[in-house]
Amino acid sequence: MSEIENKKSGAQVLYECLRARTEQSKTTSKKFLTMQTPEGLEKEELSALLSVIGTEEAPEELKDITCFKGRKDTYYYDQTIMTWQYAELDAMISEKDLLHTIATVTRSDCQLYPRPTQFSKLKDMPFWMTEDELLGAAARMKFEPEYQDIGVVTASNGAKGFYSTKYMSEVYAQALIEVIEVEEDLYP
Repeated sequence: MSEIENKKSGAQVLYECLRARTEQSKTTSKKFLTMQTPEGLEKEELSALLSVIGTEEAPEELKDITCFKGRKDTYYYDQTIMTWQYAELDAMISEKDLLHTIATVTRSDCQLYPRPTQFSKLKDMPFWMTEDELLGAAARMKFEPEYQDIGVVTASNGAKGFYSTKYMSEVYAQALIEVIEVEEDLYP
């Protein structure tokens, strides 16, 4: 095979880049791609390929790649190996918008499970938030109209959790955090 026949298409280069990052549990922002254009791809071709992702015009190599608009950027990932929910979560974490991330996760936990979002969950992977960040976010949320439904409850052992008044009362959230943080360990 000659060198010309062996050369990858721009779509293949972009696919391999996005697939590799998705395999590392990362979405890829448009800013990241334009700042670090994959080798073998020109900026103009990259821009053209990104503009057709998720459309009928997308090359076959990019059919499994999808994108969505975050608050600060557009994010791309391989939907065959990452769910939309995880991709959205990774993008929120990448954007470093603590209040939005905490509120989104809390509302989801309260609606789906229902349960408060434990501080310990937010201190762990993939969030890695500190106690100070969580307490600071809780204090700032009180002054932001967008987050007026988010509150904090504390179990008898001192463990804290966020809850949303859209999905549960403070009394219910307080009872749940006590069960989760204290009683589950006492009565397994």
